[in-house]
Amino acid sequence: MIQLQIASLALVLSGVASSAAYCQTSAVPTNIRAAYTMQSLSKVSTAGKNEVLYGVPAPEGKVIGDTYYSTQWKKSAIQLYKDDRVIEGYKTLYDIQTGALDVDTDAGVKVLDGKRIRSFSWLDSSRVDPVYFVNAHDYKLDGTPLTGFFEVLVDGKAPLFKRVELHLKKADYNVSFDVGSRDDKILKQAVYFVGQEKSVIEVGSSKKKILTFFGDKASEMDKFMDDNSVSLKREADLVKVLQHYNSLIAQ
Repeated sequence: MIQLQIASLALVLSGVASSAAYCQTSAVPTNIRAAYTMQSLSKVSTAGKNEVLYGVPAPEGKVIGDTYYSTQWKKSAIQLYKDDRVIEGYKTLYDIQTGALDVDTDAGVKVLDGKRIRSFSWLDSSRVDPVYFVNAHDYKLDGTPLTGFFEVLVDGKAPLFKRVELHLKKADYNVSFDVGSRDDKILKQAVYFVGQEKSVIEVGSSKKKILTFFGDKASEMDKFMDDNSVSLKREADLVKVLQHYNSLIAQ
């Protein structure tokens, strides 16, 4: 019997970022928000089960998935660290693995290193407002700068950020029993953070932890969360909670 061999693929996930300044009352820089208006951005097989045949090698595994935040090219505005220069009008893809933007230019696709980017935003056809991103390296978690970019879900003194992380699920195919997957799979997981000046805390499922963050507003926020049956596992509920908290501390 010919021995069947399964090739394993490895993927190294990394992020690149750099340091920058921070605005105390807004995570999104003013000029990148001003650059984004609807007028400036808008433009008019089912695989069956594989059979194992004696004497015929099974197909080698491959990597399933991609490393992009979205696989759709989106018209963007990009704010660079250097002179806070804003570049508008190009379509981009954000590569989570490299922490860079792929930019579609007349000369072809160019890669813009995330170290040069303070923030960027794009227009998503599924949303009314532009989607804003800020460089995560400008914030620290337990004293350590983060990598990649945060999507800003709620802006204000205490912004709510979403960071998508990549994980590799290795192939687990068993030749003897013809079960499992031959392919490695790239999985994307959303992790949420609340910002406070230049630091962030991770928002997990612990209500107690986030109430501690709310400080003297903890009792009021606790009541708000109970009254609205908030689940910290739902993004929409997190947005609702941080919007309410920012309205309280803005008074």
